[in-house]
Amino acid sequence: MVRLLLILWAAVVPVDNWVIIIPGERVDRQEIARWVEVLRMAEKVVDDYFEDHSMGVGWENGVLRVRVLRVAPTSGDFAAWTGCSIWHGAAVRNGELIVQPLAVLERRGVLEEVVVHEYVHLVLEPYNVPLWVNEGLAVICSGQVRKFSQDAELKDLTEDKAEIEKLLASSDTSDLRLGYLAAARLTEETIEEIGLDSLVCLIKEEAL
Repeated sequence: MVRLLLILWAAVVPVDNWVIIIPGERVDRQEIARWVEVLRMAEKVVDDYFEDHSMGVGWENGVLRVRVLRVAPTSGDFAAWTGCSIWHGAAVRNGELIVQPLAVLERRGVLEEVVVHEYVHLVLEPYNVPLWVNEGLAVICSGQVRKFSQDAELKDLTEDKAEIEKLLASSDTSDLRLGYLAAARLTEETIEEIGLDSLVCLIKEEAL
């Protein structure tokens, strides 16, 4: 019931193939413009990476895909809506990209990387993708792999898929970071071995 009330007290703004839902009845045009800027950047990053535009924005079976960005009023609301920690920046739930308040993400300096990371998950959501591939692609596209690798011993990363997914499911920040790095490395090795086009085909065929 609480969430329903919060949704009712929100501004719904359609922009291109996005619907942006922000708390409050008034539309802050500067905030909307910033979200649109970041969303378009995320779309471009994913389109440029995959070179297969059916994986990102555009038309599917003659229908324009409409995506939803829902901005939580507070970090506490974000945690309640998603089940994530308040230290997470964003999450994909039921086809929606749910994000922390703009000011929170900008203050932490993670706005762009967080949105790109979760946008990759949103793009992959229709497919049954193994967690290690899902997170590996998200970390690669967002550029977080470079940041995470600064404090890790890359030579010690596991290549066991089950172990990687166990790390990715951990609530421990250090384990999670190692899981991200291991997933990114295994994904990159897979792409080197079979090619990105083949990986995309396997994702769409749910054959991984």
